[in-house]
Amino acid sequence: MLHHVTSPDGTVLAVERVTDGPRPLVTFSGGPTGRHNWAAVGQALDGEFEVWLADRRGRGDSGDTAPYSFEREYEDIAAIGSWFGGEAVLAAHSSGALCLLGAAAREVPAASLVVYEPPWPLPGRADPTAALDAMEERLAAGDPAGSFEIGLLRLVELPAPAVEGMKQAPGWAQRVSYAHTWPREVREVERLPADTDVLRGIRLRTVLLIGEQSPEHLRRSTAAVADVLPDATVVELPGQGHTALQTAPALVAEAIRRHAG
Repeated sequence: MLHHVTSPDGTVLAVERVTDGPRPLVTFSGGPTGRHNWAAVGQALDGEFEVWLADRRGRGDSGDTAPYSFEREYEDIAAIGSWFGGEAVLAAHSSGALCLLGAAAREVPAASLVVYEPPWPLPGRADPTAALDAMEERLAAGDPAGSFEIGLLRLVELPAPAVEGMKQAPGWAQRVSYAHTWPREVREVERLPADTDVLRGIRLRTVLLIGEQSPEHLRRSTAAVADVLPDATVVELPGQGHTALQTAPALVAEAIRRHAG
């Protein structure tokens, strides 16, 4: 069941209910992905949570309004939280988790938070500027697939054979359709402060998910966020990395069930 929520700047945001349950849980994707990135986790929580999958602006069935900024994404999440009367658990992955934390720092109406590896830009990260410039050049030239491929090779640092394999797999066209959201989002990440002190005002109970095999910079950033939150629980996902929403949805669901219910 698809519904729509209007953000303060007039952007219409899509939220889809996929399960039934006594408590609402709303999920937000990260990077160049849409709402169905959380679908398998949602199905694993059927009967325990009323799971809603949200499309962030510029993705799927949600609209988009210029100019883009994380501030607008914070407002989007607050609008969705308000639509649920502040009673929903809000869960987000990767850059979506950064947006959720930013909204929470501005007192988003929610019951609690689940954040999976927010990539806070701590010192020591590689400078993505050249890669972003190249991605935006391909977008301007009308080549979203080329832009997306550059992102995989230079931002994610996937080996070329892995990227070629992704091109042949189902879902490639859908991934490419989100290519325009990727460089603008990473530029906003780079505008965040180099420390996490701005999050100290968050009072909501927060569960932080981290993969046992995730890259060191994501483990560092998750720990840095946890350190400044007054009510934080860190849950390590054994044998997993940054993609457990797909590789181990039952494990993610169990962490939510145990710690965010």
